[in-house]
Amino acid sequence: MKSPIKPKKVTRKAAAATTVVAPVKPATVEIAQPVSLKPARATQTKTNGKTVKPKATETTIEAKIDVGFGNQLYVRGQGAGLSWERGTPLTCVDGSTWRWTALAEEKLVCKLLLNDQVWASGEDLVVAPGKRVEITPAF
Repeated sequence: MKSPIKPKKVTRKAAAATTVVAPVKPATVEIAQPVSLKPARATQTKTNGKTVKPKATETTIEAKIDVGFGNQLYVRGQGAGLSWERGTPLTCVDGSTWRWTALAEEKLVCKLLLNDQVWASGEDLVVAPGKRVEITPAF
């Protein structure tokens, strides 16, 4: 007896359109290493692979104010040898100009004081290394 189902003829076009799918591999996930939350220090890398500190550059704070005879301006802060506990005196350039200069590798955060006792009003001063900042403090 003959089978009632006849096999279909496959054309060349249909055979070419048939694609073979490769088995799917399970995905792998890489877990990132923990990240340090410490602030990065400014460093430079030479081509030979050695890490060196950035070069210290002259940083200047210049205050335009007449503080009166017998008074002096001081600066307190952090960076370039400054301290928040004890002020460093500025140099009187003329009757209304006071200047402090130091070599700095990192940014300075500081504030001026009158006679190392009275804090200047306003926010702390932030100075990038190698920059010159001119301010007019108010007490």
